[in-house]
Amino acid sequence: MTIFLAILKVIGIILLVILGLILLILALVLFTPISYRLSANHNEENTAAKAKIGFLIIRGIVEYNKGSGLDYAVKLLCFKIYPGKEKPEEDADFEEGDVLDMNPDYKSDDEEAETSNDAEAEISVNDETEETDAQETSNDSSAEIIAINEAEDTDIIETPKNSSNDINIIDETEITESEEIQEIDEIEKEKVPLSEKIDEGLDKLDNKLTELDNKKNDLTTKYDHVMQFLDKEYVRRTITRALKVLKRFFGTIKPKKSKGYLRMGLNSSADTGMMLGKMSSFYPLYGKWLTVEPDFYNKVIEGDIDIKGRIYIFRFVFPVLRILISRDFWKTYKLSKKI
Repeated sequence: MTIFLAILKVIGIILLVILGLILLILALVLFTPISYRLSANHNEENTAAKAKIGFLIIRGIVEYNKGSGLDYAVKLLCFKIYPGKEKPEEDADFEEGDVLDMNPDYKSDDEEAETSNDAEAEISVNDETEETDAQETSNDSSAEIIAINEAEDTDIIETPKNSSNDINIIDETEITESEEIQEIDEIEKEKVPLSEKIDEGLDKLDNKLTELDNKKNDLTTKYDHVMQFLDKEYVRRTITRALKVLKRFFGTIKPKKSKGYLRMGLNSSADTGMMLGKMSSFYPLYGKWLTVEPDFYNKVIEGDIDIKGRIYIFRFVFPVLRILISRDFWKTYKLSKKI
């Protein structure tokens, strides 16, 4: 009995440890922020941009320079895990002494040339003897073949030439008949009266109008269903909660620290002034972190920007779970399928 209780105690401790690890991982994922940073710089000499994103011990880096191009990497702590180390190229050139050491059967170029010459001489002698034997046998066989061919030529019955002429005449008559049939069909098509053509056009127009009328009826019915869907109280409550979650989400991903500088000059001072006036309408969006300096004398566009922020997952995960658990959401989901 004591052994059984000890086993249960060990199993309980293991389960509690596993549960504690799961809760720890969930807490780290939910409460550890996702940090990001974006910086860019542009002037007449260089254009550079760099983006960083990090979560726990993983970091992703994307960097662009006008001269070197695009570069990216993924790091685990301080170690680069992607794209990894580049393998050095192996040297393909070997010296003759190294090859002899590696392969004892290796032969130099001079030795290969001598062996090839001897082999060619032996092959040529064998070829001459074979050619003489072949010529003798071929002469005998050719004489026999000629005699057989002469006998066959005498037995062959000549086909009359008139049959080919008859076939050509039949083909010409068939072609002329098909051409006449096509001409008759074209003439009959041209003889269709104008009233029938007008009737066909009116029928096509009537069909298109009926199709448009059916589409209009479908759209009106769908619009009525949507309005009835939006009139439900639980649907309105679900929509308001979803809008609150979206507002919180955008508030979470909004940069916490940002600063920027822009020096702008267009083709003429008038164009620069007009652009500055258009940008001033959006001043509430960038006035706190972006400084705009107009240049009315030079044509130039340069500046830099630095944006930092943190995203906390728990700020919008818990409200989303609260919506999913509610009855209003599932009623809205079931009703939306019927639209």
